[in-house]
Formats: sequence, C-alpha cells, structure tokens
Amino acid sequence: MTATATATPTQGPPTATATASPTPGVGNHDARLKKVSASSSVVLSDGQPDIKNIVIQVRNEGDHTETIGVYVDIIPPGGMTNPYGCTPFGRVINTVVTLAPGEQTTVSASLSFSCADLAGATGQTYTINAAADAHANDAGACAVFQIQTMTCFNALADDDNDSSDNRVTTNGYQVK
Repeated sequence: MTATATATPTQGPPTATATASPTPGVGNHDARLKKVSASSSVVLSDGQPDIKNIVIQVRNEGDHTETIGVYVDIIPPGGMTNPYGCTPFGRVINTVVTLAPGEQTTVSASLSFSCADLAGATGQTYTINAAADAHANDAGACAVFQIQTMTCFNALADDDNDSSDNRVTTNGYQVK
C-alpha cells in the first residue's frame, strides 16, 4: 500500500505571507582611503622649518550618503621614540567629511617640518598612517598611533562592507 498526500482545504480567504526582499542599494557602507600625496622630501639644511602639504583622497563607495572620519598620523624619522626631535609627530588630520555615493574629496593639511638633530635625520623619511572610517565612529579605536593595530582594523571592518581599502601606510618627506 502506498500513501498519497492529499490537499486539505482551508477555511476563509487565503492570507499573504510577507517575503523579505532586499531593497536595492540599502546598507552598503564603504569608505575608501584612495590616495595619500606627500612631498618626496623636505629640505631642512638651513635650519629653518620646511612647509609642505599632505593631501588625502577619500571616496564613498557605498550606496548612500555617508559620514566618513579621516585620520592621519605622522611618525618621524627614527620611529616612535623620535630620537632626532623631528616635527610633525602624531595626529596631523582628524576630520569628518560627508560624501554622496560615488563622491570623493580631498582633505589636506599644511605641515611645518623640522628636526633638532638634522645630521641624524638626514636621509631618513617620515611614515604616514591614514584611515577612512565609515560613520566616523571609530576614532577611539584608531587613536593616535593606533591606525595600524588590529583593534583599529577590526573597528573599521565591523561597519564597512569592504575593509580592505580603509588604511594606508606610506613613507614620504625624506629629510635633506
């Protein structure tokens, strides 16, 4: 004997069951740190500070208007101990921009470079660490000198659909 399934009629009109369907474009958060432009060298041989600009390009690659935090730290020649007494040293840009989808902008700062021990710093470079933060809500996790830590990476990644393009490290401003 084989069992056969039969439909059981229901009483009353059929009821609609809501089926979730994604709304195109909602929820894609993607702040991208596109480029860091820094002068190749600073000339300090005369003992006077050299003024140079740093330019950061940031882009909203998400699908809605986004508030993006932009953080830039500079580590001088010789590293965190700053053995040559160089400036700038630390956070040089800490700002927020608001960008429409696909829009990009530049953020810049004019920096005054100098070193107390010019002979020791000559030929060495500054290190630039920069981050773009979707929602501008991770400044604490990405505090000064923390941009390259896992804590900062995880904080940036938890609300950005493509966290591979949030941080950049580069060398620039070779002391001459």
